[in-house]
Amino acid sequence: MPNPARPLCLWGGLLALLALGAVSCSGGTSLNPVAGKVLHKDQPLSGALVTLHPKGATDHTAVPATGLTKDDGTFTVTTGNQDGAPAGEYVVTVVCSRMPKNAKKGLGTGNIDTEDVLQGAYANRDTSKIFVTLKAGPNQLETFNLK
Repeated sequence: MPNPARPLCLWGGLLALLALGAVSCSGGTSLNPVAGKVLHKDQPLSGALVTLHPKGATDHTAVPATGLTKDDGTFTVTTGNQDGAPAGEYVVTVVCSRMPKNAKKGLGTGNIDTEDVLQGAYANRDTSKIFVTLKAGPNQLETFNLK
């Protein structure tokens, strides 16, 4: 005589495997809130792209955490489309693009090149001297005072 409880056990086991697979597919990496502030010559730097590159990632394919500074120089980071970043060590780059001072205003048909206010000094992750370590839980970074 067949055991009527057996099909339920099989379904329960299958559901457990599916749930485990869903967790492993999501990466299982928890993201931690990260906030900071960027100053340039002791003044808040607005509109700067702050990027946290995982330290030691040599293939440049790891998804970095990014944030855009507000008028007061503060920022929070997101990884992909989620707030925060995984715990770990990071190399930080900062780029702040603006219209050149001599750019003509008005409508035009050509592309207008922007310039980095920081002149590329903090744009390359391979030469950056800014490093941070994120821990599990909320992270308030030290202010980046760029010269």
